Amino acid sequence: MKYPALIELNIKTALVAMLAVSFSLALATTAESQTKERRYFLGKDSQRVAGTPQGTVTEYQWLDSKIYPGTKRRYYVYVPAQYDASKSAALMVFQDGHAYMNENGEYRAPIIFDNLIHRQELPVMIGVFIDPGHLKDELPEKRGWNPKPENRSVEYDSLGDTYSKFVLEEILPEVEKNYNITKDPLGRGISGASSGGICAFTVAWERPDQFSKVLSHIGSFTNIRGGDRYPGLIRATDTKMVIPAPVTTESAEDSTTESAEDADTTEESTTSEDTNPQPLRIYLQDGSNDLDNEFGNWPLANQQMFAALKFKNYDVKFDFGEGGHNGKHAGSIFPDALRWLWRDYPGVTPKLSIMPGQQTAAWAVKWWMPRHEAKLAQRKAMESVDLLMIGDSITHAWEDKGLETWNKYYADRNALNLGFSGDRTEHVIWRFQNGAIDDISPKLAVIMIGTNNTGHRKENPRHTALGIKRIIDEVKMRLPSTKILLLDIFPRGADKENEFRKINSEVNELIKNYADDDSEVFFLSIGDKFLQEDGTLSKSIMPDLLHPNSEGYQIWAEAMEPTIQKLLSTDGK
Repeated sequence: MKYPALIELNIKTALVAMLAVSFSLALATTAESQTKERRYFLGKDSQRVAGTPQGTVTEYQWLDSKIYPGTKRRYYVYVPAQYDASKSAALMVFQDGHAYMNENGEYRAPIIFDNLIHRQELPVMIGVFIDPGHLKDELPEKRGWNPKPENRSVEYDSLGDTYSKFVLEEILPEVEKNYNITKDPLGRGISGASSGGICAFTVAWERPDQFSKVLSHIGSFTNIRGGDRYPGLIRATDTKMVIPAPVTTESAEDSTTESAEDADTTEESTTSEDTNPQPLRIYLQDGSNDLDNEFGNWPLANQQMFAALKFKNYDVKFDFGEGGHNGKHAGSIFPDALRWLWRDYPGVTPKLSIMPGQQTAAWAVKWWMPRHEAKLAQRKAMESVDLLMIGDSITHAWEDKGLETWNKYYADRNALNLGFSGDRTEHVIWRFQNGAIDDISPKLAVIMIGTNNTGHRKENPRHTALGIKRIIDEVKMRLPSTKILLLDIFPRGADKENEFRKINSEVNELIKNYADDDSEVFFLSIGDKFLQEDGTLSKSIMPDLLHPNSEGYQIWAEAMEPTIQKLLSTDGK
């Protein structure tokens, strides 16, 4: 079902204090935006997990550069515990290396690498973290921003191939003396923030034969040293790009078990007539509170970059939030950005259920984002939110087929409906990351999600369960005082032999273990309330064998009510 919503647009302008650009990332760690930034969180991927094998980080010095004469710097090499010298490892190179490898900082790359490599969400990968050059007689005693590295802007903000030569001819040959690193550009990525972000793009732009993956945080695509030319250069480059195939092709569902509107569609990839000379995959991140000064407007510059890359059919993703010129937003999405970049690399097991993203189904794109914005406005307008309903079209339809029952049970309970038709777990995660549950403290959140994961792409039940687990973790992280009532995925299909019914039952067996039932997370199975004695699903309750009608919503509310009453009470008992 489709439930379009009206929208109030709240447009925030980027007004922040001007920083010294050649040292922008260093100063950004203490800069305060003049407008309120969204609060960003570091999730479990950025924390040490007991039992996860830990890699090693070794510090080196580079004191006699021929490409940047007179400079001195440190660089650091991360080697995962799973590294096998008989097999070539993937590679990621980071600018401002000390900032990315600081395990108490905003990025925490070694921790994230350990966690994601262990779970096969990244390949076995060598990380090379390079600091910008100092021009002093001696290398500063301590790594970091104080004193500032004087050659940073020359190295990072300049267009051309000089820095790529430095990386490829000086630093990487030293690393490769000790480690077996792939020469395949599809196995090599490069990253950086601010001036380091444009630097990472420049290296891949100049040497796509060496690097195919770019991760740019708050990239300085502005007129510091001509970086604002990139959108025009990208558009003017006479290339025909290959549109990459999706990781999985989602199958349409049986029309007897799901309405046509809720069936997602994914177009097959197409290949241009010409060979693609620059098969780059690029992840951009920026925020509406980033810098605006005489060198340019960072939010607009990054939007222009995204538009140009999208126009030329690059494999590009842009995560545009409300952060400033710092690593808060970037750090919070860093694990997801790495997953996206490496999602189809050999040895990686992609878990689409935990990779946040917007709804892109053709039937939903016109209303999905307006509904998200409308829900943000509704949340802000409410004096308080005591009860959250989180889910897909089944939850969404509390505003339609279930409206009478909603008004009877929830209208006077300060309830907010965050159900979105067609949503899978990754869409809910994206909505949470983009303000859906900011600045509230509900007593209870009810979660029922997953049938679109299993229905749209017949997803591995374990992956769907992981997506649900991440939703629970996101709620616990953002709403620490909120109790969670996790519902089983409702039955679908005519009988217990239905393929999707079976997959959902497998998911339910997994997710019931997420409950602790005495403090934070409670599991309630009510799916059998919709079934006949023989296990069949009646069309008198679910006409399309998936979505309840008004009678079905009454059954749902009655089945939940004792538990909701208990959990909304003061002591929750």
